[in-house]
Amino acid sequence: MRARIAFGALAAVIGVVAGPAATASAAPVDDCKGLRLVCIFENPNHGGAVVWTGVENGTYGAPYRTRTRGSNVLNSSSSWVRLKQAKGTRACQMSPGRDVDLPGWINDNIGQIVIGGHASGVPNC
Repeated sequence: MRARIAFGALAAVIGVVAGPAATASAAPVDDCKGLRLVCIFENPNHGGAVVWTGVENGTYGAPYRTRTRGSNVLNSSSSWVRLKQAKGTRACQMSPGRDVDLPGWINDNIGQIVIGGHASGVPNC
C-alpha cells in the first residue's frame, strides 16, 4: 500500500514536470504542498526534477537518482523527516513544513530517508 501511494504521488508530481513543454514551473512545489508530501528536488530552490516523494511514515532507502542528485527537500507532511548520508555516518532532520537546500555534506549524498519521529541529538538540516 505504501509503495502504491508513494508511486501515485510521484506520478502526479512528475506528470506536471514532464509535460510536453518542459518549462520551469511552480506546479511541482504546489503539488507537494497541496498533497502534503515530502519531496526531494534535483536542484536547490525547488529546481530541476522531483527525484523522490513520500507520504507515509517509514524508512526508505534512497534510489540511485535521489542519492546522487537530491539537493532540496520540501517537507509538507505533518511528520519529522530525517536524512542520512549514503557515504558517511552523519544525519540531519527537518520539522514539518520546512523547506531546505541541503548542506554540502549530504547534498547529492542521501542514503536513507526516514519519515516520522523526532530524533534527539540529530541536528536540523
